[in-house]
Amino acid sequence: MDTSSFTALLYNAALLISLGVIYDALNLESIKNKSARDLISGLFVGIVGLAVMNTSWELAPGLFFDTRWVLISLCGLFFGLVPTLIAAAMMVSLRLYIGGAGALVGSLVVIIPGCLGYLLAYILKQKKLTIGWFKLYAFGMLIQIAVLACMLLLPEHLRYQVINAIMQPLIFIFPVCTMLVGLILIRQRERRKSSWDLIESQKLLNREQSMMRGLIDSLPDLISFKDANGRYLGCNQAFERYVGLKEQELKGKVDQELTESFKTKDKAGLNEHEIIASGKLYSQDEWVVYPDGAKVLHETIKKTFDGLDGTRYGLMSVSRDITKRKSYEEQIKQLAFYDPLTELPNRRMLQDRLKLMMAANSRDERFSGLFFIDLDNFKVLNDTQGHNMGDQLLIAVAARMKETLREGELVARLGGDEFVAIIDNLGDDDVTASHLANEIAKKIRQSICKPYKLTTKENSADKNEMVFHCTPSIGISIFKSNLTCQDEVLKQADVAMYQAKTAGRNTIRFFDPAMQIALEKNTAILADLRQAIDNDELELYYQIQVDEIRGIQGAEVLLRWFHPIRGMVSPLDFISLAEESGLIIPIGCWVLKSACQQLKIWQNTPNREHWQISVNVSALQFQQEDFVAVVKDIISSKNINPCCLKLELTESILLENVDIIIDKMRQLNQLGIGFSLDDFGTGYSSLSCLKLLPLKQLKIDQSFVRDITTDPNDAVIIQTIINLASSLNYDVIAEGVETNEQRQFLFNNGCSQYQGFLFSRPVPITEFEELVSSNTFDFSPTLY
Repeated sequence: MDTSSFTALLYNAALLISLGVIYDALNLESIKNKSARDLISGLFVGIVGLAVMNTSWELAPGLFFDTRWVLISLCGLFFGLVPTLIAAAMMVSLRLYIGGAGALVGSLVVIIPGCLGYLLAYILKQKKLTIGWFKLYAFGMLIQIAVLACMLLLPEHLRYQVINAIMQPLIFIFPVCTMLVGLILIRQRERRKSSWDLIESQKLLNREQSMMRGLIDSLPDLISFKDANGRYLGCNQAFERYVGLKEQELKGKVDQELTESFKTKDKAGLNEHEIIASGKLYSQDEWVVYPDGAKVLHETIKKTFDGLDGTRYGLMSVSRDITKRKSYEEQIKQLAFYDPLTELPNRRMLQDRLKLMMAANSRDERFSGLFFIDLDNFKVLNDTQGHNMGDQLLIAVAARMKETLREGELVARLGGDEFVAIIDNLGDDDVTASHLANEIAKKIRQSICKPYKLTTKENSADKNEMVFHCTPSIGISIFKSNLTCQDEVLKQADVAMYQAKTAGRNTIRFFDPAMQIALEKNTAILADLRQAIDNDELELYYQIQVDEIRGIQGAEVLLRWFHPIRGMVSPLDFISLAEESGLIIPIGCWVLKSACQQLKIWQNTPNREHWQISVNVSALQFQQEDFVAVVKDIISSKNINPCCLKLELTESILLENVDIIIDKMRQLNQLGIGFSLDDFGTGYSSLSCLKLLPLKQLKIDQSFVRDITTDPNDAVIIQTIINLASSLNYDVIAEGVETNEQRQFLFNNGCSQYQGFLFSRPVPITEFEELVSSNTFDFSPTLY
């Protein structure tokens, strides 16, 4: 090869290398229309190919040697089918136009490398492979071998002369040239891809920011952001209205600069610098005043926001108007825990306060007293003078008892003409306690025995007054919190009150220790209960739970004890004993395992794989340190879907260690287990903690459902509970549904999930399966 020929080849190679640089500079990848981009790319490569062919090395008349096959192979590899076809058509057309002995071979060295390049690109795409310098070099060598093979098609007197002449540049120069141009094109593709990804990421970020801004601005909650120095970074529209400033006006300011626009009445505990330093979530209820003077109760939550590297950027605050929710809570509390006539605490409040007192004084050796007061001959007043007169007497008696007792001592109305008072700290020995209790009882009796002036015609212009005398029978139970359960105390005082009635009324009696017979019976039951699990005497009964719209949802499991001698022992007779003795822990574990075993069966049964089983968990069992681990082990061993397991808790679980209880609930939530607050409306502490609990469902107690069609108070309570559940985004289910009228009332007021005798009594699993499989079972009569 002479110098001029070698120079031509180098010029060809330089043109090829410049191809990548020029293509990168033209930025053809930015053309969004694929057809236009392919057309322009094909014309560009074709024009470069024509330039290469016009600077070729002429070996002999009609035989030209250049780098066109390198160019078209890279076009097939990087630019795609359409640009390759366009460029190949241009180069083949020129070669055929020039003609000569090598016209056919000259066309083939364009077509075959182009096909090989496109084939390699297709393989790389299908196999999801990448290409580097070594693969590019190997590809260049493959192209040169294919070109040499094409040279064998030349006339016999030319083929070996041509092969010998072009062998060295084909083997040593062209593969390197292919690799260099390919690397330039790869770099250009990667850079374009990175740029495209950056643009797309920016678009995505802008979209997410727009969505987040739209979401934040659409919320009625007051949302604001501050930096670590307490200066505002931004806020939503609700916060703008609150402070009376636009976001741009607010940025960079601190609270002290907003005193004219922004007032918070209760800032106790909200030290933002401490919150930023600790990084903990802070929540507090506070009264705030809007610019228009409106005073609103807000629940304020403050939390730091940090970067991925842990850098603390500032503080986020979310403040929500909870005035209506608090109003609902107060309504529920008033309706559920206070007697509407006398405004005294009712039976539910009494039981809860007694439970709280006994829990708080569990290590106290001092005595307390429970006084059971019943009005003598109250029925006679009601029957002869009417209920209006009886109500006036009850109101007056309640007022006198409150005046007689010291502040902080509880007096409650159980119902009818029955009242209960609880007095603690009566002394360290039973003699002193009995003496003090007797003195207090005498004061109560003297207060009640004073004459009453009752109005005979309350709604008439002519009001007549009558003087009425009333006497009480008082029963007293002296107890220590660490020795007696609350139900037993009430029973003892009730028995003592009936002893006072038997003694002639208007008397005071203490509980007779002879009533210990009942306690001995409980002891015997407890001894048998310890053997119940080992003797296979326990059995789960299933009571169906249905949804008005979605049909059968599953069942609640209820524990039954079949004693070989006693027969079926009522849960009321042994559950409380099991809780007191700690036996509820192994019994509760057995219940969970048995329920999960049934869930496993349902998961493998068509149309039942999503049914849920509700399991009651006692406070003592839930408070065990290993409770979460035990539940995880049961779920793992039974291999069930945890979303099908629902645990029912009562508010008594919140009497102590509330933070630990909530943490356990959240851990189980993460597994998919849901929680239902059982007997909702019968407790007290649940209202104050309701907003903190990760609940899924509220369960309306059957005591409210029983009289909803006849008792307006129960109807209002249920409506309020349903409204509260809806505002907190909880499901609600009613238990104790026994009539279609009750079901209709619940459905009309927004509760469509039921459980009760209307659908089925609690039954063994065999009967339950027969019930839900029978064609006669109909859980959805037409509701109107």
